[in-house]
Amino acid sequence: MMALDAGLHRIEDAFSEHVLLAYEDPVTFGAGHFVLYPPEGSSPRFVIEEQYPPGVDWSDDDRVPTSWAWTAEARQRQPDGTHPWVSLAEGEIASADYAELLDLAEGWAKTVHDLAVREEALTPEPLTSPGEMRADQQRTFLT
Repeated sequence: MMALDAGLHRIEDAFSEHVLLAYEDPVTFGAGHFVLYPPEGSSPRFVIEEQYPPGVDWSDDDRVPTSWAWTAEARQRQPDGTHPWVSLAEGEIASADYAELLDLAEGWAKTVHDLAVREEALTPEPLTSPGEMRADQQRTFLT
């Protein structure tokens, strides 16, 4: 569990401009025990929840998870105007295979980072003729 925590902090540090790590309690509030969010908003998110053997829960200081359930989620507008969380992908990984979970979390964080960088590079000003480039080399929504 400590190795997973350290790995998630490494991911947060590597993508700190666009990803933050939150500790939440899925029983009383929050999505999971570990949740990666973009700081610009609350959607999308990568949720990790500890799974325990019967009779053990998160309040047990000596708990050892048997596996990790993960979900990649995003808010999706509904016809009634609500925006519930919708699962885009999910799975469960045995505790011993935590490195695989870190690879998934890092891939999610890199995607969020890459999309944010691309969005920051866009400008709403269209180019007026084919082949024309901006002096600052910014892309537009149309190029």
